Amino acid sequence: MQTEKLKKVKLDVREDIAKGADPFQKIMEAVNSLKDGEALEVINSFEPFPLYSVLRNKGFEHTAKHFDGGFEITFYKTDNHKNEPAGDEDWKNENNFNDDDLKKLAHCRETELDVRELEPPQPLLKIFEIIEIMDKDEALSIIHDRKPIHLYPRLKDAGFKFLTEDIGNDLYSIKVWRN
Repeated sequence: MQTEKLKKVKLDVREDIAKGADPFQKIMEAVNSLKDGEALEVINSFEPFPLYSVLRNKGFEHTAKHFDGGFEITFYKTDNHKNEPAGDEDWKNENNFNDDDLKKLAHCRETELDVRELEPPQPLLKIFEIIEIMDKDEALSIIHDRKPIHLYPRLKDAGFKFLTEDIGNDLYSIKVWRN
């Protein structure tokens, strides 16, 4: 699709990233407000690979251009999904599973990932780097020093199941596996 024909709605999130803020909610609000014939142009200091999966599951394609100082990513609806809303997010749901999902998790090979020493947005990037190549019989066990509430809607939108457990001393264990 030629994105040149679309009206671009620009959103520069580099300042949010520089301040340590997660711009995901701001991006999703912009995505949800797009009208037919519009595309979202996100200016970011890094290429947001996890966002690609989330928006692909909502019917969006993207183009990305690197420039000195960051990336310009244009998200647009494909013809097959033009009239579908992007949907609202449940920002605080820390669990996404049922009894059958737990039975499946019990048989998954687990990979461990400790993200306590990583600065945002590195934990999110590292998590998605691993889970996007996981097989259906694998799970990722994450140790985090805070409850990653911005991770949950991304995992759900990308089609993953997850379970969060508060293990004490400001530590959380998050299990992630394929649906």
